[in-house]
Amino acid sequence: MRQTAPELTEYRHRLDNAVTGFSLFIRDLCPEAQLEITLTRYEDEDAHIRVSLPATLTVEEREALANRFAEKSIDFLLTESLLIMAGVEEA
Repeated sequence: MRQTAPELTEYRHRLDNAVTGFSLFIRDLCPEAQLEITLTRYEDEDAHIRVSLPATLTVEEREALANRFAEKSIDFLLTESLLIMAGVEEA
């Protein structure tokens, strides 16, 4: 079914707010992280955030952050019906 202009505007507004919130969440956990945000839709994915963490973090710290990002992604899916993936790039 085709979406109308108001529906697309509302979707984009919700998506922008969610991506901003997710980005701030990542920055709160790791202010030194570099983020690359893609809003291009792929299959069921609404947005993707690629996270480059500082090389100074241990493997355990990187894994803990990746797990927190995954939990937040699930939260957005359940509360906002938006699938925003956050992938941590390898060191």
